[in-house]
Amino acid sequence: MRLGWFDRLLSFIYSIGIHVILAGILIFSFAFVPEPVSPPPAQVDIVQAVAVDERKVEAEINRLKEVEKKKRDAEAARQQELNKKAEAEKKKAEAAKKKREAEEKRIAELRKQRAEEEKKNEEQAKRVAELKAKQKVEAKELAKLEEEKKQLEEKRKAEEERLKEVEKKRVAEEKRRIEEEKQKKLAEEKRIKDEKRRKAEEQTRLAELDREQKALDLAQRRQDDATINRYIWEIQSKVSQVFIYPEKGLSCTLLVQMIPGGDVVDAKVIESSGSAVFDRQAEIAVMKASPLPVPEDPRVFEKMRKLKFDFEP
Repeated sequence: MRLGWFDRLLSFIYSIGIHVILAGILIFSFAFVPEPVSPPPAQVDIVQAVAVDERKVEAEINRLKEVEKKKRDAEAARQQELNKKAEAEKKKAEAAKKKREAEEKRIAELRKQRAEEEKKNEEQAKRVAELKAKQKVEAKELAKLEEEKKQLEEKRKAEEERLKEVEKKRVAEEKRRIEEEKQKKLAEEKRIKDEKRRKAEEQTRLAELDREQKALDLAQRRQDDATINRYIWEIQSKVSQVFIYPEKGLSCTLLVQMIPGGDVVDAKVIESSGSAVFDRQAEIAVMKASPLPVPEDPRVFEKMRKLKFDFEP
């Protein structure tokens, strides 16, 4: 049956509407496919064009679902990798862990929001499909949907850029933290090395000081011994001057206790000469000779406060 001009005009308008819907779907899918799909060219036979477009739309929807599934699988694999890395870094940086977990939580919330947005996109796509089936979509409503889709896409891209920037900052912060820990470790190793070197130098210095002190002590002892021997000779000489005993050739060993200044507080024979009279006269002579000559240096005097010497007049 031949169509009237009004029917042909109506069919032409329906065809234009279907192409507009298909163009909107293709534009809406740009965010999910590598390259845009051009709408099929218009056909002279309007009924045949509608059938072909529906098959293409169905194929396009299936392809988009497959692409979305691959993206979800890739996202799941990426999430697993992130979780593994987070677990591996847990023992190395406990402080960074809290910050990273907070960031991952925020990213998860953003992903949830993105999933909701994608769900909203799917609902919008379903709505477009319903409008296509009814073939009564108004141009104003379609423009509104396209604008919403555009805004959502811009928002998604902005969020992705922000997440990239956050990840970049996190990586930079992690590198900085690792470098700081490395520098701290090197500084600590240097400090320990310097401390060991300082201790070794200190031990060497102390050993040298100890050797020097021992040498000084030895020299001091020799000097003190020489001084004490000189005073012992003077004491023997002074005691001999007041000793009275006619017999010669006898000797004894005396132990004399003195106080500073040379005053004798006790004198006794500790090794007898064999003659009790000689021994007694020796003790008396020591007491008479008091005060005995002693050094003025208190340190040297302390060494001879109790003096033992052989007396042979």
